Amino acid sequence: MTLTEKLDELLRRRGMTRGRLASETGIPYNTIVGFYTKGYSNMKLSNLRRLVECLEVSADVLTDDSRDLDEKTDKDAEALIKKYSALSEKGRSLIASMTEGVWEMENETEKPPAKVEFIKEYLTPAAAGYASPAEGEDYVLTEKTPDMPPETDFAVRISGDSMEPYIKDGSRVCVTRDIELKDGDVGIFFVDGDMKCKQYCEDAYGNIYLFSLNRERSDADTHVLADSGITVFCFGRVLLPKRPPLPRA
Repeated sequence: MTLTEKLDELLRRRGMTRGRLASETGIPYNTIVGFYTKGYSNMKLSNLRRLVECLEVSADVLTDDSRDLDEKTDKDAEALIKKYSALSEKGRSLIASMTEGVWEMENETEKPPAKVEFIKEYLTPAAAGYASPAEGEDYVLTEKTPDMPPETDFAVRISGDSMEPYIKDGSRVCVTRDIELKDGDVGIFFVDGDMKCKQYCEDAYGNIYLFSLNRERSDADTHVLADSGITVFCFGRVLLPKRPPLPRA
């Protein structure tokens, strides 16, 4: 049914004439007659709103030729549409923004749970300033938490006071397997059969110095001369907030 055919049917059901429709809607009679003779494609939105309010029909049903006049509609939705139509431009903008937010919330795709990553935390205690990150040693799997630096590859428990105050006795340090150390970096080292957590420095001659950060424990320093034949292997760099200063000569 066309819009004018639906208008005629609605007027018939209500016992109304076109003149009465013009009176109750405030639409000029000639304008209503023009819907039949000239067409209604350019109907003003304000006139359409008056028609649907007077005839108690939804705008969708009235204007869509494919929709049946007796098609059941959502009365709550119609009531909301009427209230929305009466709002100011500012009010409509606010409702549109709120509706979009609710729609996004209800249609948001459920995010998959975050993947839990675990790292090895080596537990084997040793002498002051020593650690044991070698494969096969004692360790537990520890969840990698947001407070750990993202480049953390494993963790080590440090025993002793030779690295205080930067690394306290019994504390856990996070380590990256990055072995491109710079002078002043702290690393986990294998030196001639021992595991050590020390501050690294190498001079121009290839001599390696592994310092205790606690200078009262300078007795735990290790110096490896380039021609000594002693192997120094770095397991990784300890991730500290900043690089500690090297000891003064």
